Amino acid sequence: IEHADLVCHEPYSSSASELVTELLQYVGDRDDKPSRGEAEGLLSGIMLDTRDFTLHTGVRTFEAAAYLRRAGAESSDVKRLFQSSFDQYMERQKIISSARNCGHGVIFAITGEPVDRIAAAQAADELLSIIGTSASVVAFRSGENDMAVSARAAGQVNVQLLMERLGGGGNHSAAGAQLKNTTPEEADRLITEAIRGYLEDQRAEKQNEHP
Repeated sequence: IEHADLVCHEPYSSSASELVTELLQYVGDRDDKPSRGEAEGLLSGIMLDTRDFTLHTGVRTFEAAAYLRRAGAESSDVKRLFQSSFDQYMERQKIISSARNCGHGVIFAITGEPVDRIAAAQAADELLSIIGTSASVVAFRSGENDMAVSARAAGQVNVQLLMERLGGGGNHSAAGAQLKNTTPEEADRLITEAIRGYLEDQRAEKQNEHP
């Protein structure tokens, strides 16, 4: 964004919502607080990016959450914001049922059917709950001839580097890619090769560090 009035870049922050919450505490009058709806919107952003305060969470994250709680945010109401419809739930389970273990803590699921993006992202998050899983990759049809890929990580795997092999990007724990004019069969092969190549590079790096 060019000519911004304020640039706030904090890589150690849990989310943009945490940064906004911190700024709100120093803007306006002391008694000026966000409305309950605004507070719950910000708290939902923090909970989403930290996966309910389990990732990228620091002392300042909890301090921001406490401020939003004092502003009227109810965690039970925020939880309801993340509820999915019955159709989304069934889509998510269909994706999960196609998952296979690629080894070294990486699970891959793919479907040739169009899937709601939210359901796909939720499926990737849910696959991370499997014991021993460091990363999950979900691929689904996006449009008539394209495939979309959603990846999540909760360990040593850097899904940003993995998705960059497919022309995508993101960050260490959440990334994605778009495969244009690609059939599900081709996407399966490309993603499998990307996972295999990434894992081989990681093994080579570890061997070089500890010859």
